[in-house]
Amino acid sequence: MRAQAQLSRLLRLVPYLAAHQGIEVTAVALAFDTTEKQIINDLEVLQFCGLPGGYWDDLFDVDIETVRDEGHIEFRNADVLSRPLRLRPDEAASLLAAMQLVVDVAGTSDAASSALAKLRAAVGHGAERVSVTVAPTDPAQRAALAAAIDARRVVQVEYLTSGRPGTSVALVEPVELRLVDGYPYLEAWSRLRGAWRSFRLDRLVSVTLTDESYTPREDPRPAWFDGARELTLTVTPAAAWIAEYYPTTRVEALEGGLLSITFPVASPAWASALLLRLGDDVVDVSDPDARAAAADRARLALDAYRTVLG
Repeated sequence: MRAQAQLSRLLRLVPYLAAHQGIEVTAVALAFDTTEKQIINDLEVLQFCGLPGGYWDDLFDVDIETVRDEGHIEFRNADVLSRPLRLRPDEAASLLAAMQLVVDVAGTSDAASSALAKLRAAVGHGAERVSVTVAPTDPAQRAALAAAIDARRVVQVEYLTSGRPGTSVALVEPVELRLVDGYPYLEAWSRLRGAWRSFRLDRLVSVTLTDESYTPREDPRPAWFDGARELTLTVTPAAAWIAEYYPTTRVEALEGGLLSITFPVASPAWASALLLRLGDDVVDVSDPDARAAAADRARLALDAYRTVLG
């Protein structure tokens, strides 16, 4: 409690002393309802305060000996607090990267674009060293999806499907737009599948808002990106497309053209389905449970096939 009281007093002392050069210690103690000894103790702290860096012109200038011997206070160099703030190179880079992502995701946001332009102008040549890459998407589609999420409106999405020609169409209940590894995604409940799905925005062909509203579902969304288990697959070049189609946490090129691809996985069913889809293009699987689940599903499918054929 004593430390909090001192901090509060120090914050008020700085502008007071800067405006009352040469003031007597007794007058300061009276103004702050404390003792002369406490004011001197506060000054002993303030002489080591100021701007970060600790150089002589960064700190407040307090002649403690004069305060003790003559009883008056000369408080100098308080104008350090009025200096314009400057960003370190790493701070500027972080802000530029974050603001660039905001602009890329927000699309037509004039406020975000204006803020980025001002930040680039303030940073100057250092801005050229920062590069952020986000998969290109249609700003109008992002705006339509954002509006649908806010209004809880059902939307019809037409999207490209990997591995087969043409497009697919689905009615979905959109809940969130997210950016993962440079790719923007829509998380939504697919009425066609009766389950949560993630759609990459750069694969959307069209987004159409319907007049139908929806009630938020109690079904928890799978943790596709946050805290999910990881699955690492070693695949042939023919399966390299999965690194672009699904969210990944790591992609590594191996000898012989093979790829090691790590995915965040919350649904075991999704993992086994992916393994079955890839077939012989999978060379190695990090999760033995996923491998076993895929083998079980394959055996069930073969049994059903034999039953049909008699």
